Amino acid sequence: MKKLDYISESDSIIGWSDSTIAQSEASDCFVRAIAAATDSPYDVAHKYVAEVFNRKPKQGTMLVARKLKEQTEVLGKKIVELGEPCKTFPNSPYRMVTRYNNRGVIVERQMTLQTFVKQNPNGSYILIVAKHAFALKDGKVVGGNNRDAKELRKRLHSVFMIQN
Repeated sequence: MKKLDYISESDSIIGWSDSTIAQSEASDCFVRAIAAATDSPYDVAHKYVAEVFNRKPKQGTMLVARKLKEQTEVLGKKIVELGEPCKTFPNSPYRMVTRYNNRGVIVERQMTLQTFVKQNPNGSYILIVAKHAFALKDGKVVGGNNRDAKELRKRLHSVFMIQN
């Protein structure tokens, strides 16, 4: 696998092309991830993220994984955090871990996007990586950017599964 399929904002987010807010926004990757993963209109997701996550216009959203961990629902859809508890910091978001056998020693590494897609080819997810967020639906990057589909070795910080 060299890259994932990518579906642009205009094709994956309801109301993206018609929204004056969307066209004037910057640093809104988390808003786009919420809209794409929950099949919600962009303006509804924008308002939700502003209210629940205290996001200011044209600025990124801070502490996304910690605040998302506290939610049981996002725009009417159930949300479940995936991964394992962090032993060092029990209150932090779960970690996505891959274990390797290296000459008889089990080694833990942060999971990559490529490994996650191989293990989870179906479903809707919000993926949190270093200073960025995007949605993954049935193995396709939606509402993120084309670079997200190419960087398969990107390390996942947190993953949240969206359920109906």
